[in-house]
Amino acid sequence: MVEGWKGELTKLREKVVMARKSLFSKGKEGSEEEQVVKKEAHKVMMAVQRDTHETMSEATVCLLMDRFVPC
Repeated sequence: MVEGWKGELTKLREKVVMARKSLFSKGKEGSEEEQVVKKEAHKVMMAVQRDTHETMSEATVCLLMDRFVPC
C-alpha cells in the first residue's frame, strides 16, 4: 500500500514541477493556480503521513487487549 502511495506522490510531484514551470512564465495570473497546486500537494502529503503513522489494525488491537487486559 505504501508503494502505491509513493507512486502516486511521484506522479503528483511531476505534475507540480510541470505546473510550476508553466506558471512562472504566466506571471501574476499563475500565482493563484500555483497556490491551488501547492494546497493539493499538501493535502496528499498529509493524507499519506496520516495513513502511514504507526497505525494498527483492529485485529491487532483486539489481540493485544485479549492478552493484556485482566479477566
